[in-house]
Amino acid sequence: MRKLLIPLLLILLSSCAVYTVGEGKANIHIPQVSGEPETRFRVISERREWERMSNEERAKAEELAEAERLEAEAEADRLKEEYLKATAVYEYPENLEELSLPHNYRPRREHLSLETEFTPLRLLFIPLENGAKLEKVASSVRDLETDFIFATGSIEQLVRLSEIMGRDSVLTEGGLVMYNTRLDEMDSTSSTFMINDEERIETVVLSTFSGLAGSEDEFLMNLSGIEDQGKILEGIPDDENTVIFAFSSAEPSGLDWIPFTAYPYRSERSFSGSTWFENNSYVDVYRATHYSAETDPGITRENGEIYERMDFIYVKNAIPLESETFSVAGMDNRAIYAEVLLP
Repeated sequence: MRKLLIPLLLILLSSCAVYTVGEGKANIHIPQVSGEPETRFRVISERREWERMSNEERAKAEELAEAERLEAEAEADRLKEEYLKATAVYEYPENLEELSLPHNYRPRREHLSLETEFTPLRLLFIPLENGAKLEKVASSVRDLETDFIFATGSIEQLVRLSEIMGRDSVLTEGGLVMYNTRLDEMDSTSSTFMINDEERIETVVLSTFSGLAGSEDEFLMNLSGIEDQGKILEGIPDDENTVIFAFSSAEPSGLDWIPFTAYPYRSERSFSGSTWFENNSYVDVYRATHYSAETDPGITRENGEIYERMDFIYVKNAIPLESETFSVAGMDNRAIYAEVLLP
């Protein structure tokens, strides 16, 4: 009896092992990951629901599913476009003849919010001249704490200075403004920035400067032939918000030309540029923060016998606090530093 049971037991164990490894493994079902539990009950229910629907209901369901798919694709494209726009640098073209203005160069893409209730805006104006050594200029002013830097000069100079400084910049037809807050709008003559969530300012940079004569007689003769600056300035936007205007002029300021100065060729007279700014409620920041042209002339350019302030920061709807002209390495002209408080 014991001899019969042993072979029978071996046969049974062998058949169980074959079923467990072979048949059992073949019947293992791994559900596909679809975001929902994969159950036969759900599959059967969906099939029955689909079979129950009329052709019209099926068409509507397919149409709704396609609309949702297209909407999801459109939203994905929109988010991608916003991301690319937010991270774009907008490099200057190698061939500057292909450059269209205004141009927004954004190597940093900074969006600082500036506190202005008790803190002034810090402004720097760099009027470049031919032959300025831009690397030295940039090195000389890079460590100054400024909120906005303005510059006038040739397109080639302004593009190169912008690249060397590596700050977010707007290049317009009149000049360059470097900033660290959020750009709101720009056009060919001006750019507007959001200082914080509530305040915005408009900036304008313009140059009509064409050179400075070296003798008194030549200088006075050239002044008589200067084009009316007021007509040139008439096209500048007259914004009700705060406006900061950096201007390299072809003529001095009428506020500087008083009889009691160290320059004998000066006499009391008006100039169309400074008259236009006065008539349009702009304030000459340097002159407003210094006693007089006699004691504080604020010279920015000189040539031979001629020493004149030909570069200005004007503001509207802002309070001038202080300003200075100072020498910058790499250029003969003097730059202007100013602080203004927003009311």
